[in-house]
Amino acid sequence: IDILLFGIGVLSVVMIIVSGIRYSVSMGDAGNITKAKNSLMYAVIGLVVALLAYPVAHWLIGVLTK
Repeated sequence: IDILLFGIGVLSVVMIIVSGIRYSVSMGDAGNITKAKNSLMYAVIGLVVALLAYPVAHWLIGVLTK
């Protein structure tokens, strides 16, 4: 579980960086700006979910192994 959550976190951070680059090079094109903003929003949501899933998963494993 730790490896999976770590991978999700790394992927989210990479997507945040890629979204920032896409936003920077969009040159004012409204379509590209919208795509960059959407991918940034989804990457941040994924990072938050991964960060919240870590303690929940460890708590659940602790409860189930008792």
